[in-house]
Order: sequence, then C-alpha cells, then structure tokens
Amino acid sequence: PKQQIYENLHFDFAKDKLILTIKQGKSFVFENALDNAYKQWLEEGKLKDELEKLIKKQGNKYIIYKPLEICTENTNDTESRKSTQESGECNKESKRKIIYLQDGLSFKNCVFNAEVYFNYIVFASQDSKESTQPLRLDFQHCKFHKRVYFTNCEFNGNVFFNHAVFEKYADFHESIFNGVVSFYNAEFKSAPNFSTCVFQNLQATNFINVKIDDIDFGKILYFIAERINDDTYKKEVKSLKEKYSQKLQESKENQYKIDKKYKEDKKEITKEHRIRYASNARDSFRTIKNVLIANNNLLDACAWHKLELYAKEHEIDLKAPNRFSKEWIEGIQLCFYRHTSAHHTDLLKILSWFVVLVGGFAVALFATNNLCNVGEIFSLIVFIVLTIATYKKDFFGIWTFINVIFFLALLACNPKYIFGVANLFGNDKCQSDWFLNLILSLYSIAFILVIFSLQKTARKNSIIPN
Repeated sequence: PKQQIYENLHFDFAKDKLILTIKQGKSFVFENALDNAYKQWLEEGKLKDELEKLIKKQGNKYIIYKPLEICTENTNDTESRKSTQESGECNKESKRKIIYLQDGLSFKNCVFNAEVYFNYIVFASQDSKESTQPLRLDFQHCKFHKRVYFTNCEFNGNVFFNHAVFEKYADFHESIFNGVVSFYNAEFKSAPNFSTCVFQNLQATNFINVKIDDIDFGKILYFIAERINDDTYKKEVKSLKEKYSQKLQESKENQYKIDKKYKEDKKEITKEHRIRYASNARDSFRTIKNVLIANNNLLDACAWHKLELYAKEHEIDLKAPNRFSKEWIEGIQLCFYRHTSAHHTDLLKILSWFVVLVGGFAVALFATNNLCNVGEIFSLIVFIVLTIATYKKDFFGIWTFINVIFFLALLACNPKYIFGVANLFGNDKCQSDWFLNLILSLYSIAFILVIFSLQKTARKNSIIPN
C-alpha cells in the first residue's frame, strides 16, 4: 500500500520508503514540492505529527526521515526496476532509466536522515538541441546523514554538491559526468567511492577545499570491510554453500573434512573480494587525485594521495606476500611512513618522531657508556617493561618527554652524535666496541629515513611524483 503525500511523492509502507516520481520533461525543485506537500497535507485536515514522522521543516531546511528512492514517471513500479537491476542478463546500459528535465533538478538545503537512492539514472535535458542553458542538478548545502547512492548514473548537465555534507558512505562509482562538476567545500566524513568514474571535462571539475580530515586509516579499513557484502560476494558464497551441501549429501566423506574445506574456500573468496575492494578504494582516491593534479592543485591532491597509499598498504597486507619479497618491503615502507609522517603530510608528526629518534639514541648511548654490567642493563629493561605495563595509555607521552630531555642534553653536550654515520668512522671507540657500532649503524639507517621524510614533508610540492 502507498500513501500519497503530494502528487509525485508517495510513502510505500511495504518498503518503508519515500518514492519520488519525477515527471518527464519538467523542471523539479524538491523543496518546493515539500512546501506544497506540507500545505496540502494540512489543508486536508491531516495530523501534522504524522507527516513529520516522514519529513519535517526546520527554518529553510527540510529533514527527510525515511529512505528516498527516485523513479521516472513511466517506471512507477519500482519492483520491476529492482528486478531489472538484479538480472544478470541485462547490461548496465539497459538498467539505466532516463529522466528528461526541462531546466533542472534541485534538492538544495535538504537534510536526509535516511538512505537516498539515485541508482542507474540518466539525467538528460528535454530539449538538448534547442536549450541555451545547460541542465542544472543542484544538491548544494544538502546533508546526507545516511548512505547515498549515485551508482552508475550519467549526468548530462552541470552538477553542484557545494557545501554538501556526507556523514556516511557516498557511492558515485561508475558514474559519468558530462558537464561541470563542483564539490567545492563539500565534506566527506567517511570514505567515498568514485571508482571508475568518468569526468569528461577535467578543467570544469572542482574538488577544491573538499574536507576529508575525518578519514583516517581505520575508516579506510572499515570502508573496505563493509563493501564486501555486495551481491556478487553473496552469490558466490551462496553458490559455494549449495555446492558443499550437495557434496555432503552425495559423498561418504567425513563431515568434518567437508566443513573444513568449505571454510577454507569461503575464506579464499572473502580474501579475493577484500583485495578487490581495496584496489577499488585505491582507484577511487586516485581518480580524485588525478582531477586535482590536472587542475594544478597539488596541495589538495596530497591528501587524496595519502588515502590512496592507505588503501595500497591494506591491499598488500591482505595479499600476505612472502617475507622480504619486493611487495612485503613496500608494505613495511608504507606502514613506516604512515606512522611517522602520515605519508609526508604531517610536519609536526615527523618532527616529533625526529626528536624521539635522536632522544632514544641518546638514551642508548647513555646506557652503553654508564651501565657497566649485565645486571644493570637487565634492570633497565625490566623497568621499561613494567612502565609499559603500568602506564599503557600514557607510556608514549612519558617516553617522548624523556627523549626530549635526552635530545636537548645531546644537543648541548655532544651534537656531533646526532649525525650517527660520521661517528662510525671518526671515533676510535666505535672500532673496538661492537655493541656501540651496532647501535650507531641502526640509528644511522633510521636517521636517514626520517630526515628524508622530514625534508619531503617540509617541501609539500614534492609529495606527488611527476
């Protein structure tokens, strides 16, 4: 059963969704439709509280509490549309529904507290040849508190997401943008999906000042893990389960062995899909990075390059390469630069690591020069272990404070030791003391890596390779 809210806006009780039907060849302003829906609802004497369970007006904004699905005038039966999408025989082109609009489509200033679906839609101008103004699709100042899907859409006009906020997953994958695209000052609080998107006019594509500060390595992992439960994965697991269920009925093999083999095969399928989604995430961030590079915006491109490297690191981790292989070493390198400088984007972080490294080296020098027997060294190790066990949360802060003191002491008393390589060849004691020689060698390697990262972070224009 459906309840009509306004002439082209219904609530489907069975699906618990708002269904918006856009008439062919007409302009559509969503906030105007909601204004009219409010007036009509109250004029008919219906309770305001019932409507506000679905949509509510607050100032100049409308808050939508239910999932919203868009369909065209001639495809009101969304079930048939859904079955078309799920059909393996239909290609992506046949799934798409064309919406012809006279001037544009506007959802400006809307707040969506539930999911929004714009899947498989082609937005086209009614009179593309005669029209002097391009089609305008306006999502400016929108807030999406749940997932939003623009999967496999084609935008034949100018699209504006300026100042939009995406609290959850935003899916634009495999969409085509044929005109101006603007995400100016938009905010993504979760990793978006722009994998295999096509931007036909790179010079007219604007990702300036897009805020992605909330997206860290943990959110990239969550993004990849969450995407695994797609239809392809579910179908493969279902097919595998049916195969082993049949095998269990027909075969006389031990049930434990069959269950074990099933779990191993399922684990392999899960691993393959995780790797695929890690690769898709990398492609998504690289797409935006390339758009910014094409517009000579290297500073903003650095932030997306960082996310790309996060996804690459996790992809290598999922592949579990052999130790000391080229890929394994690359994974260690990515992990090192993620922790020390957030891939050359955090100057304060790499400076703190530089101080910790030099201070730690000063502590090691002090220990080798002043602790004469094994018992004293063992006591120091026990003290450090007990400190870690007692102050797990504050240990790094305490350790950093100690290292800062030793760093300043080394800087004041014997600054030549900061450059460890020079001391390997200029100190007679190093030639006879193998332990001190080992400490200096390890410190020198770490020092070179940190200094390289420090200078690269300070020179932000060198982060993106030519």
